[in-house]
Amino acid sequence: MNFKEIFNFKARIGELISLFKNIAKFDFLGRLKTIVKDIPGLVALAGATLMFIGAFIPNYWAGFWGINTYMNLFQAPWGVLIFILTLGILGLSYFKQIFWAGLTSALCFTITLIQAIAYPVALKVESGGWLDTGVHVGFFFVLLGELAVVGAFALNYFVFNKKAETPAVEAEVAEAPVVEEAPAVETPVEAVAEEATVAEEATTEAE
Repeated sequence: MNFKEIFNFKARIGELISLFKNIAKFDFLGRLKTIVKDIPGLVALAGATLMFIGAFIPNYWAGFWGINTYMNLFQAPWGVLIFILTLGILGLSYFKQIFWAGLTSALCFTITLIQAIAYPVALKVESGGWLDTGVHVGFFFVLLGELAVVGAFALNYFVFNKKAETPAVEAEVAEAPVVEEAPAVETPVEAVAEEATVAEEATTEAE
């Protein structure tokens, strides 16, 4: 599958609209049973779950003279937005919308990196340089989860779809033995001359 087919937004939006229209007919229980076989979907769901968990544990810290304060994702400027997008990624992954899950995760990844630089610096500046600041374990949970969802996107469109497009190997058919044609027997020159003589004699007798 080439990039033009993958990033055909008209077709992708159509798939998303179709999902919402037929959401009542979606086989929720069947999806639970088959998701184990859907490697990209499973990776995306695991990544989104990691992001969800990471939101509730410390993402940032600020310290003054050894006394540290920890902040989870919701206390950061764009934390609530990242969490809402995380819920969206969970739903998209479950409903087999790996394309949109991957794009949403890439957006989250960009916001997370910018926030990881800007937020600790802002805390330090606000304190007049007195605070030590940095990221904590929750930040890495969220970041790794985002990378996992982006990885699921790559798996779905560049590994598994590529294999699906490759024609299946056909069963080998035993070749039928080739019958060699016998070479045509050439008539010797003498035989031809003899046949011509016999024909002439027959003509003479007939006269």
